[in-house]
Amino acid sequence: MSEVVGFRYPEAADRAMARVGDIVGQDVALVLGPLFLEAPNPDQSISNFERWLMSTTSPALQLDGLLNSPAIARLLTLLLGASQPLADALVQNPELASILSDPHERMRQPAVAEVIEEGRQLLASATSYSHALDRLRYLRQRWTLGIAVNDLSAGWPEPEVWRAISDLAEALVQLAVEAAWGDFASRRELECDCPLLIVAFGKLGGQELNYSSDIDLAYVLPDGTEERMESEVARFCEGLGRALSDRMGRGFLYRVDLRLRPYGAAGPIVRSMKSSESYYRLYAQPWEIQALLKSRPIVGPSELREGWEALRQDLCFRPVVSALALEEMIAMRARIEEGADAADIKRGPGGIRDVEFPCQILQILHGYSKPSCRVRSTLEALVALEDEGVLDHAAAQSLESGYTFLRQLEHRLQLTGDLQTHTLPEEEAPRRVLARLMGEPDWPALQHHLSAHQRTIGSLYQTLIHPSNDATPRSDREAVLGGLGPLGPSIAQWFDPIEGSGAYYASLRENEDSLSRVRQIVEEAPALISAFKGSVSLTEGLLSGEIEEGTVSQRFANLALNADPRLVADTFRNAWTTVAAQWVMDPATGLPGPRLATLADDLLQYVARRVGAEFELIALGSYGARDLSFASDSDLLMLVADPASQMRAEGQAQAFLAFLSGLRRYGVQFGVDLRLRPDGGKGLLVRTYEGFAAYELEAMEMWERFALSAARLVIGSHESLTRVLKAAYAQPLTPERLKTLLAMKRRIESERVSPQHLRRDVKLGTGSLSDLEWLVHLLEMRYPTATKPAPESSFPDRIKALGRARLITAVEVDELLDAREHLLAVRFRLALLGIPNDTIPENPDKLDRLAYSSGEADGNAFLRKHEHVTDRVRATYTESLERLRA
Repeated sequence: MSEVVGFRYPEAADRAMARVGDIVGQDVALVLGPLFLEAPNPDQSISNFERWLMSTTSPALQLDGLLNSPAIARLLTLLLGASQPLADALVQNPELASILSDPHERMRQPAVAEVIEEGRQLLASATSYSHALDRLRYLRQRWTLGIAVNDLSAGWPEPEVWRAISDLAEALVQLAVEAAWGDFASRRELECDCPLLIVAFGKLGGQELNYSSDIDLAYVLPDGTEERMESEVARFCEGLGRALSDRMGRGFLYRVDLRLRPYGAAGPIVRSMKSSESYYRLYAQPWEIQALLKSRPIVGPSELREGWEALRQDLCFRPVVSALALEEMIAMRARIEEGADAADIKRGPGGIRDVEFPCQILQILHGYSKPSCRVRSTLEALVALEDEGVLDHAAAQSLESGYTFLRQLEHRLQLTGDLQTHTLPEEEAPRRVLARLMGEPDWPALQHHLSAHQRTIGSLYQTLIHPSNDATPRSDREAVLGGLGPLGPSIAQWFDPIEGSGAYYASLRENEDSLSRVRQIVEEAPALISAFKGSVSLTEGLLSGEIEEGTVSQRFANLALNADPRLVADTFRNAWTTVAAQWVMDPATGLPGPRLATLADDLLQYVARRVGAEFELIALGSYGARDLSFASDSDLLMLVADPASQMRAEGQAQAFLAFLSGLRRYGVQFGVDLRLRPDGGKGLLVRTYEGFAAYELEAMEMWERFALSAARLVIGSHESLTRVLKAAYAQPLTPERLKTLLAMKRRIESERVSPQHLRRDVKLGTGSLSDLEWLVHLLEMRYPTATKPAPESSFPDRIKALGRARLITAVEVDELLDAREHLLAVRFRLALLGIPNDTIPENPDKLDRLAYSSGEADGNAFLRKHEHVTDRVRATYTESLERLRA
């Protein structure tokens, strides 16, 4: 966590630590003490640790293993200090802690089919119906522990956590049906399979379930079911509800809510498919059709599943949606949320519902003509709405980041006590625990981030749903937003949350230059809006024009080595945004790659000083070539000269990476990648000179040598760089080695680029930056004496060296230099437009925006130019390969 907070009851903690130490006859405070203090609730962590340890069959053996594996101990103390229900589950099933020590088992996600198969094996050994249900509750405990560990340790992105919880629930409902029907059918002498269709609504339907969510279900029977069977199934559904929700020794499986079924609580518990369809077509209120949007069959016959999905598609996505129906949905939502407390992060202003509701309304309005918008997940819907041009990138990005933050906060609230709550605590102690669960140093820091997201979401909600009910001064705001047309929501979510937004709108209305710069950012670089929104100084610099003259060099020179990580993050993020904005405003200043690489150097050098690094740092790949993109990670290699310092340097490297990783919490979208080090992800972070040399002689493959070609020194002596470049060119490029390298290139392209994107991927596709890089370096490797690649040469200089060596013609030199400028510029623009995967979009609106930002008249003109450039690169690459093969 960001900051260590001590025990609230230090004497009790000391006594517990002493009792634990007595088990192995040694003081464990040195190893375990810091781990308990890092836990969200240190007192709870140490108390639960002692309980768990004493519940194991061999406490001394378990403790000895943890003392020798602090990384595993950290995961355990984190879990025990985060959730009392999960800690109780571990005490009840101490063997489940073994999940933490097996990386494969710990990272395994609960695929529905896999959990069902595992559950069926457990059910097969059950001795009674109650025992079978107990086995299923154990299965839920076992999988939830793994999910929670990956959630709390940031092992999985948040949407994967929601999907895992939902998949587990879906599998357990299926297993509960099998167990309950087996018992029920046997007692009622029914010789048939369960005919029931179970439809999930809400969070389970959208695969966005919380730890403590109710599951919203509806039960449907095939048409023509006999009256006796219908009566029996209704009785079974009541029993199934008890099987899922009754509490036993291991708690319960899920609380079941059936109020979203036709006619709600007043309707029969189960209906036929035809009856359900008639209800939705004839009697359902607009809000019920809206709820139907997230519905998803999870158990039952395939023909009923298909029928339900057809009903959903037909009713939720109609050619015309009446204004009255929309007004009723909005009115119903207002009645439900009326009076919601500001501490309610679900229903309160700027809360979770303020993202989900407008998202669903937009899906209903556009789903008929835009089938990609018919998804159930909120985040998937936001992506689809952006892809289809319904939402601007900046608005979609703000809603996505705000929704993810709020849902994570909701999960943390529910994880601590397994309570279905969405209300922030009022007391100091639970607030402190919640802040630490969210990776924040204290409650004010968490509240700051929460308020920023709520203000942005609230502003966008008003703009999308209630544009006429805005509380900010209408004259300046409405004049600015109205004049910007479809860009209005992006401007609103940028400026509305800023304190004193009225003055900013007045300035934009009065100053055409300021408005022009803001419009340019929104149109050409919406990915930067979140950074501008988070920094008043950046926004004011943009409005005044000062940002165009600002310098980013030496920003870390005077930063204290113990500076708050938030200040470090702000310094880097503001400089990164300044470089990007300067290029957007004036591309004639030259590609931003070299300035971004220098800024990355400054950050890495600062962090290395901060952790007292003894290792040397080599930049590789696009970072080494100073072609860093706005969205690319930096490839690094770490070496140390003195073998005696290796282990110390390894610890420093871990601290170095941990600090950089922590900056992401404060909006720094910059990462490092060490997979090109010896032995890849399995190897040591830091290698000695001798260790690197031994690996180079004994194990280094040809593709690894190729990857070292753009090596550049960031920290350390030039001897380390000399050793790396020597390894890059140590082996001649024979025909067999060339064949091996080209096979690797084809494999990378086939795995990372779909066939339909080969002509559109500017990094790895046909005639892309990859072809350029491979063309240049393959010729260098075959003819090192002729090309004489100098250390840290720029990529343009390397292309020119090939021309001087007459390996390519003067015309090809010019074409490749121009192509590199074009491809890098397109890659930068794609990142700034928020278009993922370095892929030129097929969506006409997005393509036109890319064309406009590139100075082309329209998408077709842009494609003609791009295809000409990539065709020439590919032709030169292909001709050069033919010569190399000869």
